[in-house]
Amino acid sequence: MLWWVSWIALAGLLCLWKNKPTWTVLLMLCWLLLLLAPHTMTPSLTHGPFRGHTDTDSIMVWARASLPGRYVLHLQPALGSEDPLAPVVDEATKAGDLTLHFHVEGLTSATAYDWWISTEGGKVVHPRGDAPLVTSIRDNAGSATIAFGSCAEERRFPDQAIWGQLLARSPQAIVLLGDTPYIDSRKRQARRLRYQEFYSNPGIRAALRAIPNYTSWDDHDYAANDQYGDIPNAQYAREVFLEYHAQPTAAEDNGIYLRFRRGPMEVFMVDPRTFANSGESPLAPGERTLLGAKQISWLQEALLASTAPFKVLASGMVWNEAVRRNKSDCWGTWMAERNGLLRWIGENQIEGVVLVSGDVHRVRLIMHPVAELAGYVVPELVSSPLAQNPLESNKVALPGLEFDAGEHECVLLLEATRLPGRDSLTARFVTGDGREIMVREFPAETLRKAR
Repeated sequence: MLWWVSWIALAGLLCLWKNKPTWTVLLMLCWLLLLLAPHTMTPSLTHGPFRGHTDTDSIMVWARASLPGRYVLHLQPALGSEDPLAPVVDEATKAGDLTLHFHVEGLTSATAYDWWISTEGGKVVHPRGDAPLVTSIRDNAGSATIAFGSCAEERRFPDQAIWGQLLARSPQAIVLLGDTPYIDSRKRQARRLRYQEFYSNPGIRAALRAIPNYTSWDDHDYAANDQYGDIPNAQYAREVFLEYHAQPTAAEDNGIYLRFRRGPMEVFMVDPRTFANSGESPLAPGERTLLGAKQISWLQEALLASTAPFKVLASGMVWNEAVRRNKSDCWGTWMAERNGLLRWIGENQIEGVVLVSGDVHRVRLIMHPVAELAGYVVPELVSSPLAQNPLESNKVALPGLEFDAGEHECVLLLEATRLPGRDSLTARFVTGDGREIMVREFPAETLRKAR
């Protein structure tokens, strides 16, 4: 647009200099029309809409508009003849990079709603007809499936079959553990552009439009490779992250951490980047912290309050030290705090804890021999990459390692089920071509202290 405006202006000046008044007037009119064009363009959505946080009585929807203005999300129960719900309005502003965050509350659990998005003036920018928005199942539901993955490089691998595998299996939520996307810039606008590129990939776009998704960050979308802690322009990382996701965060002023539940399974997404080395660890006096005092307090309170049979602690960083040489961004660098957390879990008899991680471009199952701390052997499932090159350098042995593979595309599916007298969690690693390369069941009785 600016290129055309500049050339037309130069052409008009040239005609004026050559004493061609008619051509000068015509070119100047074209110049004025181009300048006014942004104000007369038809509003639309450039990205999304995507399904964000969903629970039993509320739904969040994210989108990005083409023009500033107020936009409206409309919902109507998909079954029956009930009237539409009260519309929800949000404003796309240049300061917020035209992103929209709709949060609808007061809904009914496990209920489908037809929906559409319009401008406040009534111009439809996303028509009715998509699959309904559906609130989540109740906590006492008998089963739920959640997908976990990390590391999706859509520039190097634009054709990502893994998202089709996810859509075919229809989990109740997708958890992205970071490097989604790879940003590697501390500049605000560069971060925004990378999210826009990432969300334009057909496979990613289709999955995020269909399935509620939750995201944390890892090194490449927090800062750059292997980085953590206090970095220059850290405020831009969080600012842009919040612009481009529709999910709550328990962090009031810094960091990204949250919890959500699906039936028998509750997920606790921790932030292992923001607070690294920010002080002494409350869980290991005299040692450095990784999570920070405020986040640790939140996690402890959340775990104590949880009634879910299975509690998934999800971290972008692996919960172990088995990584390539000189790689410091792993829980092994803060092993005193990790062990302190597991010891606290054991002392408070927190049952059903399973660790999930990503980052290292390996698919792994580690049965951590930490019964003296937690009261039972704690599984860790490493799910990486969604679409990226596997790394042989991270194929490092450690006690309890029971499975290891290098795949270009892979995702973890965790299915929790409740049966009379028997709760169970099943882990499946699924590749982009549909192979289930590992299936492992964890009965609830194996994830509690022996009585």
